[in-house]
Amino acid sequence: MTTQTVPDRTPLARKSRRISRTAVLLVGVVLIPMALTVAFNSYGALTVDGAIRMAFATVAGQTVAILSALACLVLTVKRRYAWPAVVAFAIITALITLGALGTIASAGDTLLNRLDIIADVERLNN
Repeated sequence: MTTQTVPDRTPLARKSRRISRTAVLLVGVVLIPMALTVAFNSYGALTVDGAIRMAFATVAGQTVAILSALACLVLTVKRRYAWPAVVAFAIITALITLGALGTIASAGDTLLNRLDIIADVERLNN
């Protein structure tokens, strides 16, 4: 009797798609904060609601930027890049975080200035 050989039919492993660190930085640090600012901008007369909405959009966008930078740092460490790459992304994360915190503080100052302007206009109108 002859036996037939059965070919080994192991399923091919799908190659997982890696998320690019550059894409995460671009989307998280530039595109999402810009989209939030454009979406929640007050295009009409300045009101209290509009001023608060713009300040919160700025804070939300900068929070996303900080989280995106941290995600890139985690991706760099998790993928076991060489230590110069880890140090470089740690510095990039620190710079983005410091810039974002400065922007958040500036958004608070801008909100107070806008609320003062609104109060002055209302006082002049009455």
